[in-house]
Amino acid sequence: MKETRSRPLRIGIVTDSLLERSIGGEARIANGGVGVYISELAHHLLETDHKNEYFLIRFGRGLLDIYRHPRARNIFLPWTKGRGALEVLGVGYSRVAQENRLDLVHFPNLFGGQLLSPAIRQVATVQDLTPFLFPNLHPRVRVAATRLFARRALRRCARVIVPSQATAKDLVDGGLAPASRCVRIPHGVNPAFKRISKTQEFATRHKLDRPFILNVGVLEPRKNHLLLLEVLRQLHRRGFHLELIIIGRPGWRWKDPLAMQSYRDLWPWVRILADVSDSDLVEYYNRAEMFIYPSFYEGFGLPLLEAMACGAPVIASNSSSLPEVGGPAALYADPKSPDEFVAQALRILGDSELRQHLVATGIRHSSQFTWQATARATLAAYQSAYESSAASLKF
Repeated sequence: MKETRSRPLRIGIVTDSLLERSIGGEARIANGGVGVYISELAHHLLETDHKNEYFLIRFGRGLLDIYRHPRARNIFLPWTKGRGALEVLGVGYSRVAQENRLDLVHFPNLFGGQLLSPAIRQVATVQDLTPFLFPNLHPRVRVAATRLFARRALRRCARVIVPSQATAKDLVDGGLAPASRCVRIPHGVNPAFKRISKTQEFATRHKLDRPFILNVGVLEPRKNHLLLLEVLRQLHRRGFHLELIIIGRPGWRWKDPLAMQSYRDLWPWVRILADVSDSDLVEYYNRAEMFIYPSFYEGFGLPLLEAMACGAPVIASNSSSLPEVGGPAALYADPKSPDEFVAQALRILGDSELRQHLVATGIRHSSQFTWQATARATLAAYQSAYESSAASLKF
């Protein structure tokens, strides 16, 4: 047991999985929900927890605002060509932890604690288990690394944070972590995502003169974007001439449907936007006729809540964590059935009372998810992990 439970802790947060990109000289998050989670969590811990010390650790220099926070103690490890392997094995983190006398290290995206001293408590966040459950939807190297190191990394963790009960179940069922160490901590919604007044300047700048279906997220096979085009086609045949706007950066094995001849008839009706500012994203959500999220699997599905917070009616897949996250505030359909999604879309388009109900319920429901609450619960998990005995970590 540690010497004094009440003393301030020295906590390291590994931010290598928070990817960055620079647009017009401005640093932005480049990897969707995982990046948002790490950035928001670090920011709110630094803002609200004035007792403990926080060390942000990464290979290479971080450019986002969290690294300029006056309470952040940045540790930028030298950038090397084989950085990926070093991250997985934890080379560098062990030395940093010992030199800075860290009590606890948090890996917000699963990997990294292979070489840490057993005296340093470890916490990992598992966003989802798609490399195990859907290996065909990931690069082979990622699948191999996850299968090779995940079990060993999680076995070293005093607490495993998961964003949903669905992910916790996947962990326990897969024998990767005991239920006693899993802590469900939902993600939050940035208050910038809210109802706003729609501006003519925005509509003119983006040439928006028709209602549209919106989808937001990394562009990769798991997100099931081709179903959206089938839904759009069927709605057009029924006389509902909506556009489809997809916002997200290209990911692994992304195939642009606008390059496929089979969707040639829909080309004038589909836009795929890679770089959208945060303020523009909020207005896109606000203007959407509906938000459709047909992903095959999500560990949480943050865009679903962002859409709700902005007043967009939501249709989501009835799989993985999405019904848990969306609760009574969304409609659901089988991600393998375009017909089911079309049927739900027709309900929204044809029933103004249902639409109003989804909008009002979605706003109330999404307001329950805050990053302040995520930070408080994470801090409690840190304290619990620090106070755990060595015997309790055997698995």
